[in-house]
Amino acid sequence: MNATILIIDVGTSSVKAVLFDAEGRTLAAADHPLTTLSAQPGWAEQSAQAWWDATVAAVRALAIAAPPAAITLTGSMQNVLLLGGSGEYLRPAILYSDARVTRSQVAAQRAALQADFETRVGNLAEPALCLFRLHWLYEHEPEAMAATRRVLFGAKDAVIHRMTGRAVVDPSCATTSGLMNIATRQWDPEILGAAGISPALLPDILDADALAGPLLPEAAAELGLAAGIPVHVGAGDGGATAWGTSSEAHDRPHAYLGTTGWIAATMPLALSGAPTSAYSLAAPVGTDVVVIAPFLAAGLAADWFAALASRPVSALYAEAAAKDAAPPNALFLPFLIGERGPFSDRDVRGAFLGLDRSHDAAALAYAVLEGLAFAIRDNLDALPVRPREIALAGGVVASLTVARLIADVTGATVTVPPESRLVTAYGAYRLLAPVLGLQGHADDGHVIVAPRPERAERAARRFLAYRKATADARALAALLAET
Repeated sequence: MNATILIIDVGTSSVKAVLFDAEGRTLAAADHPLTTLSAQPGWAEQSAQAWWDATVAAVRALAIAAPPAAITLTGSMQNVLLLGGSGEYLRPAILYSDARVTRSQVAAQRAALQADFETRVGNLAEPALCLFRLHWLYEHEPEAMAATRRVLFGAKDAVIHRMTGRAVVDPSCATTSGLMNIATRQWDPEILGAAGISPALLPDILDADALAGPLLPEAAAELGLAAGIPVHVGAGDGGATAWGTSSEAHDRPHAYLGTTGWIAATMPLALSGAPTSAYSLAAPVGTDVVVIAPFLAAGLAADWFAALASRPVSALYAEAAAKDAAPPNALFLPFLIGERGPFSDRDVRGAFLGLDRSHDAAALAYAVLEGLAFAIRDNLDALPVRPREIALAGGVVASLTVARLIADVTGATVTVPPESRLVTAYGAYRLLAPVLGLQGHADDGHVIVAPRPERAERAARRFLAYRKATADARALAALLAET
């Protein structure tokens, strides 16, 4: 098949547009940055109009000559976006990282829901579920909710709505709403009734490979594309990354280190034990679930330290790599904005420990990367898998040092794809390819990183120190909090 597939990845820090050929090879890629807004401490919002503007900029930067055979999307999940009767955005989108909803508020609202609510949705009742953010909006912004005619939960779904006029969501993203029954993969009518949410507000749940609709003329003109190109539903970033790393296989989890991070494994729902402290997503196609143990600061921690050290992130990665032959003793806790997994604690804060006067910026950069490896191991222990191999993706993977440290502390071989930044987009391609009759290709350009036996004792000892320091940091949080 002589065709191209356009993938749009609406992330937190940027929108990426990637053009793949029929075999899944990258022909061109472009991205456009996004800005997160914080009107009050703990809030995290983005403009949905900015998502569209960034999409237009990224797609136009590809200078696509011939119309692609199809478009599909991926992007951040667990957002809340309100649309008015004409499809207008009524307020900025509330992001997955927003912390305005408290645990006490969730506890009060949980009492009105079914006793088996958590079993139905496959996850524990916690503030990040969109259901509880909708409650917050009903309470604090009743005028906006009264004007709302549609609620969307994925950044990519806002872009699909602009492209096709249709409100859709894939099962992985729908899971994050707290309104979908994870076993039936449909909106749960009893939960909707108890929560007082009309099903008319919600998008259609469709598998990731389903057709959302043709590209509308107005959107096509803005994007510089031909009208009528088929636009498919795609998957939330958690589901797409599983396919992008070929970890839809039950014995091959993947770790992702972007702005935030996670480690995830795909398995049958019956084996997942859901609900657990990990997060369970309905797979974007099929009947499996992707069990994700997420943490809040990955690339965020690297960017923070780079700004503090007044060095480019790439320079710090190189300097940290030079420290690997004789690693420093400094220990880093990456809880810069609290933590979500394997425990949920928005009050805990990060730290450097074991510092001495010999430590320079390179030593501390090494400690930051090691801290991310420890966060991966800590979250891996929350999953019902003990892997021999872990696929690794995300922007932080530009430093192979972190791959070596993950291999050392987990004892698993780590594989790194050649274009880790585009793994999520490649996952969206792989989800769509079978519907289009494409086979994709087996890329043999992966870097294979084996655990180092001579580092096993050190890694185990320092991981125990990380866990003890984490417990101490949580105990100290109340004393360190601002009054």
